[in-house]
Amino acid sequence: MTGSFAVGTDIVSVPRVAGLLAGGGEAFRRRWFTDREIAYCESKAQPGRHYAARMAAKEAVAKALEWEWDGPVIWRCIEIGHNARGAAQAELSGPVLELARAAGMRELRVSLSHCDEYATAVAILHCDPGAVEPEAVEPEAVEPDG
Repeated sequence: MTGSFAVGTDIVSVPRVAGLLAGGGEAFRRRWFTDREIAYCESKAQPGRHYAARMAAKEAVAKALEWEWDGPVIWRCIEIGHNARGAAQAELSGPVLELARAAGMRELRVSLSHCDEYATAVAILHCDPGAVEPEAVEPEAVEPDG
């Protein structure tokens, strides 16, 4: 396998996310999550764990991309879902996808885990050899529709 690899990881407090969901619920959800992510998390017995795992995965993807971002991060442009086998996968859109393409992204893998207290995620980005370094990205005013 040729090319370069970048790794990102993050850990999130499940009780903290559960508190954010209870306190500022809808605004918090809409800032961070797509409609599909919200539907998935809300279908679970303990939604806070699943929201926290998705937050950790989004942060891990951002770290793997090694971007320099101007303005608020458009977290909804990183959607965490599942492939046909049930494994976690990240789907990028908008300016985050443009950044990944500019960096020569070949493949992006994510892995999530959670318990009562913490959710964690790892992202591995495989880029083409000689890919350019990510540059500063200006966020778009419009977020994707989930």
